[in-house]
Amino acid sequence: MIAKVDLSAIRRIHILVDTILVAIGWIGAYWLRYALNEPLGSQINPFGGYFRALPLVVGPWMFCCWAFGIYRSSRASTLVEEFQTLFRGVALGLLVVASISFFFRELYFGRFVVLACVGLNLILQGMSRVAFHKLEERMRRSGEHDVPVLIAGTGVSAIRLLQKLQDHPEIGYQVVGFVDDSDDEERKDVANRPVLGHIDDVREIAIEHGVREVFVAMPSLSHTRMLSIVLDCEDLGMTFRVVTNLFEVLTAGTPIDLVDDLPLVRLGRHRAHPFYEPVKRALDLVGASLGLILLAPVMLWCARRIVRESPGPAIFRQERVGRDGKIFQIQKFRTMYSDVECYAVAPKDGADPRITPFGRFLRITSLDELPQLFNVLKGEMSLVGPRPEMPFIVETYDEWQRRRLSVKPGITGLWQILGRKDLPMHENLQYDFYYIRNRSLAQDLSILLRTVGAVLSRRGAF
Repeated sequence: MIAKVDLSAIRRIHILVDTILVAIGWIGAYWLRYALNEPLGSQINPFGGYFRALPLVVGPWMFCCWAFGIYRSSRASTLVEEFQTLFRGVALGLLVVASISFFFRELYFGRFVVLACVGLNLILQGMSRVAFHKLEERMRRSGEHDVPVLIAGTGVSAIRLLQKLQDHPEIGYQVVGFVDDSDDEERKDVANRPVLGHIDDVREIAIEHGVREVFVAMPSLSHTRMLSIVLDCEDLGMTFRVVTNLFEVLTAGTPIDLVDDLPLVRLGRHRAHPFYEPVKRALDLVGASLGLILLAPVMLWCARRIVRESPGPAIFRQERVGRDGKIFQIQKFRTMYSDVECYAVAPKDGADPRITPFGRFLRITSLDELPQLFNVLKGEMSLVGPRPEMPFIVETYDEWQRRRLSVKPGITGLWQILGRKDLPMHENLQYDFYYIRNRSLAQDLSILLRTVGAVLSRRGAF
């Protein structure tokens, strides 16, 4: 009967059970403190206040647990990793309850009740997590919930991976076959699994066989080619994992999944948190507005200097490609003489004769980018994101390269703080794709702070 229950239904049941357990933990913490009235020599507040606060405690607490991924399926995760995630969720839940107590003074909570609730919930939710973890493992062992996977590669690493997956049926992977890099049309089986085709045909093979995950076990596969394959299959919602060297992973501090002793690196997520976009837009509006207000005197001074030094407008406008390929007019302070062709090749160093003397200062200090704050206010750009490229360069993009247009372009990004400044922007695409697949508010704030450092140090500027 267990095998007939869907795993997603089990996770919904898990959330319902934990909701009940958190409520029990809160009420149980109160009655534990009530039982200690006489030994402690002080009376706890009436039960009614704690009972009325139950939705205010349970709702945010469960949201914190959900936000930390406690109910997200991870086939290769261990119970230790599950408990680490649970501990972080409960710790945030403690902060939420403490905040509720601070902002709603009429619902004053005893400190003992709050701390006892944390302890009880760690125990109750921990027991729940163990029970559901074991239940999911049992369901996967039945084979009814196996995920169809494809292994890219036919060498030693690929065969070893197949053996590990077969040795651990509780993970729940069914290898439908291999793909390789050979042009041999008469492909043979490998370890009793068929070689289904060439690695460049992964998308078609995945659709035909219902593949949901791809394990890449081809050390010779270049990063650019791997990225092309991943992005080509992105709309299918597939997960890619790379079999890698354990020493390299540990020294780089990269998060990994382990199948037995075989390390697998999951390529960055391609979906941001549901609240990421609206919060990011709010931060863009606040940041751009404050920037324009605070820097208005500097911008006026720059505009006057530009016009006085060389004939022509202070603002330089140029067509750029924004999100989803939409064309917009980017605004910058003019740093070159006005007779320079609008779409000429960008200067590679400060000695370029097309740059005006004051324009050289603007480029070194990055002040020429300030008018783009207006683009941010209009919603055409963001503070952080891939730099917007010119239309004629976007026209040369391969299909996988056009995926960088899936997010708003930004005033600054990873390319500005980490990229090769001696290479043109379209040759630093790997930074844009890393950002897109791993974007978060924490990373955006980190990029903004590091941009300030890069501007002050004038690193890579000209």
